[in-house]
Amino acid sequence: MDALIHDLRFAARQLWKDKPFLATAGLTLALCIGANATIFSVVNSVLLKPLDVPEPERLVRMYNAYPAAMANPGSGRLRGSNGVPDYYDRRALSDMFAELAVYSATGFSLEIEGTPQRVTGQEVSPSFFPLLGASAAVGRTFTEDEGEIGNNKVVVLSHGLWRELYGGDPSVVGNTMRIDAEPFVIVGVMPQDFVFINPDVRLWAAAAFTPQQRQQYHSNSWQMIARLQPDATIERAQEQIDALNAANMDKMPSLKPLLIDAGFHTPLYFLQEDLTFDISGTLYLLWGGVGFVLLIGAVNVANLVLVRSTARTRELATRFALGARRGRVARQLLTEIIVLTLVGGAAGLGVGWLGLQALTSLGIDQLPRSGEIGLDMTAVAFTMGLALLIGCVVALIPAATLLRLDLSSVFREEGRSGTAGRGVRTLRKGMVVAQVAFALMLLVGAGLLMASFREVLNVDPGFEPRGVLTGSLTLTAATYPEDGDLVTFTRTLIERVSALPGVDAVAATTQIPFGNSSNDSVIFAEGYVPEPGEAVVSPLQNVVTPGYFEAMGIEVLRGRSFDSRDTADGQPVIVVDEQLADRFWPDGSALGSRMWMPTSVEDVTNSDNATFLEVVGVVARIRTRGLDAGPSNTGAYYFAYEQSARRSLDVVFTTSGEPRALIASVRQAIAEIDRDLPLFDVRTMQERIDASLVNRRTPMLLTAGFSVVALLLAAVGIYGVLAYLVQLRTREIGIRVALGSAAPAIFKTVLGEGALIVAAGLLLGAGGTVLLGRFIETQLYGVSTMDPAVLGLVATLLAVVAMVACLVPARRATRIDPVAALAQD
Repeated sequence: MDALIHDLRFAARQLWKDKPFLATAGLTLALCIGANATIFSVVNSVLLKPLDVPEPERLVRMYNAYPAAMANPGSGRLRGSNGVPDYYDRRALSDMFAELAVYSATGFSLEIEGTPQRVTGQEVSPSFFPLLGASAAVGRTFTEDEGEIGNNKVVVLSHGLWRELYGGDPSVVGNTMRIDAEPFVIVGVMPQDFVFINPDVRLWAAAAFTPQQRQQYHSNSWQMIARLQPDATIERAQEQIDALNAANMDKMPSLKPLLIDAGFHTPLYFLQEDLTFDISGTLYLLWGGVGFVLLIGAVNVANLVLVRSTARTRELATRFALGARRGRVARQLLTEIIVLTLVGGAAGLGVGWLGLQALTSLGIDQLPRSGEIGLDMTAVAFTMGLALLIGCVVALIPAATLLRLDLSSVFREEGRSGTAGRGVRTLRKGMVVAQVAFALMLLVGAGLLMASFREVLNVDPGFEPRGVLTGSLTLTAATYPEDGDLVTFTRTLIERVSALPGVDAVAATTQIPFGNSSNDSVIFAEGYVPEPGEAVVSPLQNVVTPGYFEAMGIEVLRGRSFDSRDTADGQPVIVVDEQLADRFWPDGSALGSRMWMPTSVEDVTNSDNATFLEVVGVVARIRTRGLDAGPSNTGAYYFAYEQSARRSLDVVFTTSGEPRALIASVRQAIAEIDRDLPLFDVRTMQERIDASLVNRRTPMLLTAGFSVVALLLAAVGIYGVLAYLVQLRTREIGIRVALGSAAPAIFKTVLGEGALIVAAGLLLGAGGTVLLGRFIETQLYGVSTMDPAVLGLVATLLAVVAMVACLVPARRATRIDPVAALAQD
């Protein structure tokens, strides 16, 4: 222990004596290790850390999937919701699950500090909390009988909402609170640290289902999770669910062929993997990118250590000559390097913390489990372990040099020429070649992501987002019990808000583009005969008020949009988009044709009792989930609001001025109609589009930042190795100058040496970009992994920066005084 303390003190003194080395190496390590600490904290919290529930490895989530009839590629139909009958069947007839539960995200209207507000909540089956192993901190969770109609007006509060509304008073359990204008009994309060998927959930209501709902197969609107039995496997559970689906299809012979053609099945996924399936690739890609930055930084530090150890060769040789043991000196050097990297690691923790704060502005809060992201003890241990590993690896360089040191050679040649072995020079050049290669790969990745992002931004969404403000309303059954009440409110709202200064148009819809809601449903065209094996289509379904297409700038291609004729007493009508029109009427005869929807799952192909709707218009396709997601591949259709009134509405307000300037006046107008009705999720349409781009923008910006750091480190590495080589060759260059070599020739020689290093790095990096393309391909849109414009631009940029770094050492070589150089020892 005394020897270790002595080595630590000696290492600290030696580092403090060489402050330029300490500052340069320490700053490089802090930046590189800090960047890794930031990304690892995100990866660990989102992907690696087990869910904070008992035995999370037994939790699975299941979906009803209809891939052959999916409406939105990559979302929804491959991971579709479940039906109420599925919940009861799978819970009662499968012995693979210890428990099974359903839940649905929703919003609840309640009054907070005298103001109506909409809070995020979930409707959950009573089995939800026991499945997660969660108990209430105050009171209790739901009982099984509260999952029945008539007993379900009960609610469990989050800890935060409980404190906000009731100041943390435990006596509120058993009290009544008004939610959506109806009385609910508070039965419990959850612990402060209870979170399931969405940290914004503030209350839970008991879900109950009518006898009709329990028979409506493939009417899907519920998420389903299950806990496997201790001896069950997900493969056996999958087999049992498949068998149950097959048995249910046999009970519905008219529906079975359609389900088979649609590819219906119910895949099971482990919950932790499923939560991050669409973001895990991006996060691992970022982790790999920041790993490259670390490698480049570590190479720079290794180069600095190599220069320093070479400069100290004579000092160390003298110590050996005086009797010092090589092992003892090697241990001191090892301690010195490890102290340096640990100091860099400690500074990196600070950089990592700052990085996490910066990521907040880039949309990190939209990631799954975002509330758990932080620089926890695992991240601290990883960071310091990384620093220790770098220290051990880098310390091998001076240690290996030390053990092979020839004392007679040092005293005979080193002092005279200042030269070092060919192996040391080759090693330094090789490390810089690797730096250039890594920098090229990072720059190409960043360039491809930037080019891809540019392509996404150039996508036409099919509507005009400028000058559009959006907000959501939910009309409660207690206040608006009949369809006529809903229609009256909507008419009044549009009339009042349209009269406000600055408002150009007002309309309502049930599915705003880039919003939180999504609905699709099977529909048929009269007289259309599908091909054998052709799946039924389930297009996006929307309900809109007159003026919606005009307010949103959606082009009406043929026919008309909805107007005052389309009332509850009028002819039932429908508007379809061009994709749906081309599918059912490829000859362009959509107008005047009729469509119908099944009245039940059992009569899915029977139109005897269906209501027929006349096609009165065809509109342009629009993007609804993301600019890069593409329009619905099965199209969309629109109902007239007064013929199909709904309680949940997204309202569109258009203006020629600043959209957010309308918020206060719009809220006031709504309050004058219904003071208890909150307008929530208020955002401009451009803000919605921007939010949809977070998963592309954040990786692009981070990779670009990593690339800039890598480029600078590579430039520093090139400069350093050439400056070092010029220093070692000072005597040689002096002799050449004395013998008549001109300055341009000296300049060309040094610059050529640098150019060879850069060329080797570019060549090695070019091979690496081919491998990189395989990993980054899924992150690109409209850009090839070998895009010649990106590759050419990046290679040129790196080459220019690298050659600029070569100029200073080359110019310094031309100014060497031959007399001074020859006079050196």
